This record gives sequence, C-alpha cells and structure tokens, in this order.
Amino acid sequence: MVADVVGFSKMLGEDEAGTLRKMADARREVIDPCLGLFRGRVFKELGDGLLAEFPSAVLALRAAVQIQEQVNALNASRPTREQIVFRIGLHQGEVLVQGADLMGDGVNVAARLEPLARAGGICVSHRIREDAMGKLRLDFEDLGERQLKNIAHPVRVYNVHPAAAATAPPPQPAGARVDVTHRIVLPALPGLPSSVVIAAKEPLTLGRAAPPSDFALPSKEVSRQHCRFEMVGSDLLLTDLNSTNGTFLNDEPVEQPTLLQHGAKIRVGSYVLEYEREEDQDADATIVKTRARPATKPEGVEASP
Repeated sequence: MVADVVGFSKMLGEDEAGTLRKMADARREVIDPCLGLFRGRVFKELGDGLLAEFPSAVLALRAAVQIQEQVNALNASRPTREQIVFRIGLHQGEVLVQGADLMGDGVNVAARLEPLARAGGICVSHRIREDAMGKLRLDFEDLGERQLKNIAHPVRVYNVHPAAAATAPPPQPAGARVDVTHRIVLPALPGLPSSVVIAAKEPLTLGRAAPPSDFALPSKEVSRQHCRFEMVGSDLLLTDLNSTNGTFLNDEPVEQPTLLQHGAKIRVGSYVLEYEREEDQDADATIVKTRARPATKPEGVEASP
C-alpha cells in the first residue's frame, strides 16, 4: 500500500504547522488504528505519506477502504481548505526484503498506481481485484492496461470508490471513550470455566487442544488452534486460524479478520456461539457476551488432522 496526501506541497506552503498537525491527526486517529486492525506494517514513512505491507491483498484493500472512509468523516467537520485528502495505490506482488525495508517491482507498481487514484480514492492492480472478487462488495472501474514508468510489463488497473464498500465498520465518534468488557460464556464441558473475560492484550484462542489453545472444545471437527477473539478498541474481532473445517459467522465462512456485530452466530466445529452486545448508556460501558451450545453436526464435514 502506498498512501499519499493530495496537494501536500501547496498545503505546506500555505500553512506548514497546520498541515503537519493535520497529517499527525490523520495518522493517530485513522491510519495507524486501521493498519493495526488489518495487520498492516509501515516499512517506510514519507513526508506526505507512507508505504505499508499486509499479509493478504484482501486485508490491504479493507484497510484502504476504511482509511478513506474515516478520513472523509474526519474532514466532515473541517472547512474545505483545512481538509486533508489521500490517494492510495495497492498492488500484490513479490518484494525484496532488506532489513525492515521492502524493495522491488511489487513496491514500485503500488507507487505508480497511487497517482492514478482519484483524490480520496483507491487504485488497485488486477491482482488485487482478483483476490477481492467474491470477498468484498466493491465497485471496480476498469481503467485498462497501463504502461507504468520503469515497469517492464503493462498492468491492468482499476479505480475503487470507497463509498461502494459495505465491509468497514462505522468510525467511532471523535473523542468517544468506552469502557468495555468482552465475555465468552463457554459450553458446559469438563475442565472449562463457565466464562472467561477477554483482556485488551490477551486474546482468547479456541481449539481442540489446550495448549496450544487457551481453551479446548473436544471435537474432531475443531482444529488444534481454530479461531481467535481479540479486542480492537471497543469491539471484538474474530479471526479464523486457518482451521481445516473453517469458522462460520452467520453461516458464512470467516475468510479474514471480522468485527462482530450484535446478534451474530459463530460456528466452531459442532458448537455455536451467540454474540450479544450490551451498552450502558449512562456509564460509557459495553458488555459483550457470547454463549456457546452444541450445534447440529454439519453434513460433509471432514475431521481435522
């Protein structure tokens, strides 16, 4: 991912201190939290942007969409001349690792795509679009094949309109503070407590064996380490850990880290976890509970190794 501020030099010339402050605000309030949520890592910082890597193209695209949506929300309360706008370019490809830095055509293609994006938009390569098809609900505008500077072969590129996305959670209100308790109510199984609270820095892993998982759900349909719950701000994030039979959210496979919504049903092997979210309107408190019960064994499910 390459992210760059539109008109940065002009903004610096008009108000250097204010521009640097707005850039710092965008990093602190939007970009860095989004990178953390979707497991991105900044490997190079630029004066007016950054270069980041992700473990998958889908995670990178989800991060880009959420960054643009939340930067847009940040700008909503500012006069036009005080707004900060980003362009983002995304490509999936091989890179060369040198220490903490990344180099090579994979990085260069992303850098060439970024200027092709609309202000406030995202430009992606064909590889990104292929990986995202069927996983994210987005509109892609085909810009055709482009001969990018210093890139040997033409690259088919697409513009993505962030407003077309329905995958990113809504931004938290500015300045909002919520004290959160996330509680997993475990099934009635020998050796398991009735419930466990998930702490901010202590995610909960469920699987067939403990250890390596925190708690075991005895079933051949459950992998040794099946799925993980972890706090992200005031929300609960569910990640499938490459389990053999998959983790299902509302009967759909969990293919990337997903924020849970009130009333969601999560299936792990032959167990269903029901997710409920309760908010204390007076005390800035949120209580999240999940209740697990055995489910009917899905037909055709193979046992995990």
